[in-house]
Amino acid sequence: MKTNNVFSIRRMVLLCKQSLILNKKMIVVTLAGLIGTLIIAMFFFQAVNGFKNWQNVQYGAMFIALFILLGIVYSGLSFPAFRSKEKTMVYLMLPATSSEKFVFEIVTRIIVFILFMPLLFWVVANIEGAIVHHFVPELINYKFSFFEMHITEPAPIENKAWIRFAIAQGSLFVFIAAFAGASHFTKSPLLKTMFTISIVQAGFAMVAFLLVKLLNIKEFHPSNERILFIHNEHSAIIFLALSLLVINLSLIAFSWFSFKEKEA
Repeated sequence: MKTNNVFSIRRMVLLCKQSLILNKKMIVVTLAGLIGTLIIAMFFFQAVNGFKNWQNVQYGAMFIALFILLGIVYSGLSFPAFRSKEKTMVYLMLPATSSEKFVFEIVTRIIVFILFMPLLFWVVANIEGAIVHHFVPELINYKFSFFEMHITEPAPIENKAWIRFAIAQGSLFVFIAAFAGASHFTKSPLLKTMFTISIVQAGFAMVAFLLVKLLNIKEFHPSNERILFIHNEHSAIIFLALSLLVINLSLIAFSWFSFKEKEA
């Protein structure tokens, strides 16, 4: 079916409805399994901490670990139709433009997860905490709040905004990298993505090692020790944050071109 090339919100909504209808059973089973896993994991760690030693900071640490881990796995399952040639052909024949399908994947695999996961964790944590507190009164700090996740920030005030931006971009990187791998690789995309990233990191580490050892950079002390425009901690943080932003945008562009390549 032919469609015009203008992005249509109406077709996006129809695409979402179709996905919900086709995957409603899997969504229900996945949510039930996720909720059950969260409850079991929370109770286990509460018991390990002796219940009375469990505090909001433990909830926060658990959330961050699960948020990153589950986000990587879920993003790595993007473009499920690309896992086989038959499903790929059916998916590409859907009455929606390339941009609509691509935006749909980004929204459902990254944006929805980022918005939904904190809410789900908050609800499950408070319900589980109230139930456990009823049977185990030693669990005193059973109410969880994101606003009470005390994270010490010894950095100067001018660095805090950039540090938070860099953390946000770093968190997005792991999701977008898994998303990009799913758009490019057909079989075992998450494993191949992790392997590729490991190879790239090893390559950078090897280059840095050779620069230090072979070129004797360690013994080189110029009069001006700053690197390019990086002359203090504030500049370094800004450079890191902007570098992560550029990397994330590049990965999204790579995902788009990999998706378009499937249509060729």
